[in-house]
Amino acid sequence: MGLRDLQPGESIGAGRLTPVVCIPVFGASELFAQCLRSVLSHTPLDVPVLVADDASPDDAMRPMLAELAATGALEHDVIYVRQPANVGLVRNLNDALRSASPGDAILLNSDCMVADGWLDGLRRAAYSDDTVATASALTNHGTILSVPERNHPVERFPQDWSFELVARRIREASPRLYPRIPTAVGHCMYVRRCALELVGDLDEAFSPGYGEEVDFSQRCILNGLSHVAADDVFVLHSPGSSFGSDNPLREEHERLLAARYPHYHPTVAAAEEDVSSPLARSLSAARRAIVGLSVTIDGRCLGPIHTGTQIQTLEVIHAIWSTGEARVRVILPPDAGRYAKRALASIPEVEVATVREIERGTYKSDIVHRPYQVTSADDLELLDRAGERLVISHQDLIAFHNPGYFPSYESWLAYRRLSRQALSLADMVVFLTRHAANDAIVNDLAEPGVARVVNPGADHRLMTLHPEPRPPAALSGLDTAYLLCLGTDYRHKNRLFALRLFAALRGSQGWDGRLVLAGPRVDTGSSAGPEATLLMADRDLARATVELPAVSEAEKSWLVNHAQAVLYPTVSEGFGLVPFEAAAAGVPCVFAPQTSLAEVLAADTAAIIPWDPEATAERVAPLLRAGEERNAVVEATREAGRRFKWDDTGRGLVQVYREALDRPYREARSLAREGVGYSQLFSSLGEDGFRLVGPDGYLPPEVMRALLAISTRRTLRIPAFSLLRGIYRTGYRARHRGSSVPASGNSRPPELD
Repeated sequence: MGLRDLQPGESIGAGRLTPVVCIPVFGASELFAQCLRSVLSHTPLDVPVLVADDASPDDAMRPMLAELAATGALEHDVIYVRQPANVGLVRNLNDALRSASPGDAILLNSDCMVADGWLDGLRRAAYSDDTVATASALTNHGTILSVPERNHPVERFPQDWSFELVARRIREASPRLYPRIPTAVGHCMYVRRCALELVGDLDEAFSPGYGEEVDFSQRCILNGLSHVAADDVFVLHSPGSSFGSDNPLREEHERLLAARYPHYHPTVAAAEEDVSSPLARSLSAARRAIVGLSVTIDGRCLGPIHTGTQIQTLEVIHAIWSTGEARVRVILPPDAGRYAKRALASIPEVEVATVREIERGTYKSDIVHRPYQVTSADDLELLDRAGERLVISHQDLIAFHNPGYFPSYESWLAYRRLSRQALSLADMVVFLTRHAANDAIVNDLAEPGVARVVNPGADHRLMTLHPEPRPPAALSGLDTAYLLCLGTDYRHKNRLFALRLFAALRGSQGWDGRLVLAGPRVDTGSSAGPEATLLMADRDLARATVELPAVSEAEKSWLVNHAQAVLYPTVSEGFGLVPFEAAAAGVPCVFAPQTSLAEVLAADTAAIIPWDPEATAERVAPLLRAGEERNAVVEATREAGRRFKWDDTGRGLVQVYREALDRPYREARSLAREGVGYSQLFSSLGEDGFRLVGPDGYLPPEVMRALLAISTRRTLRIPAFSLLRGIYRTGYRARHRGSSVPASGNSRPPELD
């Protein structure tokens, strides 16, 4: 060990395949000193270090090494080689490669610094497959291997970042995919001796430097070898300006590369843009290791109406933020409600973005999460713009199974198709209960590998969601006991059974109270007609029933707190928070042990016998008066609710996000995106227009692809197809001007929408 001097090209006596660190140097002695210090500190002692000095003008390298040797600081075998005159980087590197023979060579720029595990990581990557010729390290300034910003090299490392800490985090977080890359990147690369023996040295046509490693890489590829990224190795690169972007030598060598390898530049461009490749996954993991996880929540439901979906969305945002493991951005609608704004204002670290900002192309988060069902193809387009990986929460399949909730059979089929497309696009799908997940799996809507169950919390924490209770104005003067049935009048909510149960309680059980039905009416799938029929047939029942429209949270809180019991006769539910909200107020909830409710609540607390109103009335009657039975149901429900904490929800969702990011990119996502695009194209052009691009259509393939690209971008689709329609109408009128026979008996031209 110590310092040795050799002549250029003279063998250092390395063993076969022994790694040799080769540092070419020309001036910049301060950067070289930092590089050498890091190498000596973080490289195994049995690995020789070759310093290849290309006749540096300051002649400071040899005295520096001699001083280190004199003090006994050199524990490695350090070999110093100086060219008699400056020969350029390429020849200097070739001499170093010959000196290292028959060992492998690690070519390390003298303006780089390394950290723990760097050499072992490079060697693992280089020997990850028999065909690997080179392995290149990630860095802050390394073209396609740049992190944290992909394809955007950073000249200066931020002062408040610790390089060794960053390198350790990347090493620990790396998926170790060793992704293939189109070329070695010369700042730090491990070169296997077998590759040099197969294709030869670096080509001195690229002297004095720039492009030589690319040429070598392409010769390797054409001979069946490959190049990989050592995605668990990060080196710090402080690049000089010898071969800047405006250097004529660089332009000349780029032209030479293009002439020799016409595939090279397109291949690099494709690698830069490919978001679905193993390289993209590795770079994403490295970025997250440095700057942390970023998540965008689609909060466009947070409009002026305040319902359960809005409550859950806000609590999801708060829960993720509370983990401290993610930077959170929320997409708000133009008409965001005041309650949502107040809630988000209480979490100042949460970033707010508008739909327009996302459409214009701000940064993509690691994850975009839609915490409720997708309802349009435009949703999918916006989500694709907002995040690299997509997570969708699909609460239930109630609408998927029920054509009665849609104005037409065709609109139901469109919803079902959209649901399939959305869940095919998603990298992970979150369900609130196991029942909902199983329902989706058996209907082939979600694969078991991408389905995850994350229960919502029952312990709502945002104070803006708990205003001071106040009675609805329509209930002023109500001084008798009442039952409360909350929710919309969708058929599956089963308000009709609530009325029948109420009638049985009044009749066979002699209960003298009232029923309050609180919730908005829906346009399709409503039980309003059967309810009206029942109430018309029983005037006493009608007089005892109070119907309220949608109520505010303050009014809902008052109603729950003053009810004798809350009726919740839903046939199917994705989770069901109502029983827990009732129990929190000390009020029993009457529900059926069905779907998710059978999963989240104890069976012996379910008072409804589906769907027998008389038998159920016998069970419910004791719950309407004070006593042990009533207290036992309330306490059992509270106990069940203690299992559902928003802190657990937040941690569970972050785990899902990490799983989504660790998964290979699914080809189904690309196929589904194309399917969404064609659906949008059809809806934009209409049936007549779509015939033009069908199997026997008149448009050439390149025009079809252009129309498809336009159709998948809302900002382009609307003006483009409006223009097409206008042109068509003008042409139609010109063609039919003066005609005495109306077209198809209609003077108006057919529409292309």
